[in-house]
This record gives sequence, structure tokens and C-alpha cells, in this order.
Amino acid sequence: MLNEILSAYEWYDHPEGPKFVETHRDNYRTCGHWLFLPGAISSFHKVLNNNELWLIHTGHLLVHLLGPAGTYQLIRLGTDFPAGERPVVAIPGGYWQAAELPEGIPFAFGSNVCAPPFSFDQFEMARREDLLRDFPNYADILLRLTRES
Repeated sequence: MLNEILSAYEWYDHPEGPKFVETHRDNYRTCGHWLFLPGAISSFHKVLNNNELWLIHTGHLLVHLLGPAGTYQLIRLGTDFPAGERPVVAIPGGYWQAAELPEGIPFAFGSNVCAPPFSFDQFEMARREDLLRDFPNYADILLRLTRES
């Protein structure tokens, strides 16, 4: 299945980590597919002007959220409902978000939907030192899911 997914689109490496392809854009929303392969992470980032939906089509993904009030949430994206996974997660605008494959999972494929439409001028990559200062209780996650500034 992975080879079919790879050959179905003209993927590019998104600045925050996974392979990505935009599949839809209009005045109201954007949609694109993401593909996590071994070793790929989605570094902590935030979309400033909109909410974002993450939807999974195959595989499993761990989505990490850091809220403005210093809160942390781990969301298990997938379809194993008894294990606490969910196939869709809504990320509020302005929340720091990151994602990674769980150990032993070969890949994950899904989609993101942003409304209003995604724009890189409303996108912010986290600075590791800033997040470590603001969220010191989560240093292990931050060191794993940020890039050195």
C-alpha cells in the first residue's frame, strides 16, 4: 500500500517534517495529505489564524498539543477505538502541535483541513529554547519534537 500512496501524488517535504501534498484550496478551506515515514516527525508548530483538522486514513499517529495556558495533551490518531484512538482531531488555532509515529509503526497516511485556508504567513515553527522556557515540564517531548534553532 505504501508504494501506491507514494506514487499517487507529487509529494514534497513540508518544513515541519512529513511528506505533504495540497489537494484542495478554495476561498474557505485548504486540504492536503500527509505521509509519515520512519524517522519523520512533525516539529512543534502552530497555525495562527485557523483551526486545523487532522484525519487519519491508515496507520497510527501520536499528536502532541501544548495549549496557551501551559496544558499538554496527547492524542492518539487512528481507528483502534478500544486503545483510545480517534480518526479525527481538531487543533485549535494558536496551539503548538507536533506529531510522530508510535514505535513500530511503519507509516501513517492522512489529511489536514484548515479553515480559513492555510497560509505560510500564518504559520510559526517553534523555537526549541522558547518552548523549553515556557513548558519546562515537557522537556523530553520538546527535545524530541523540535529542531535546534
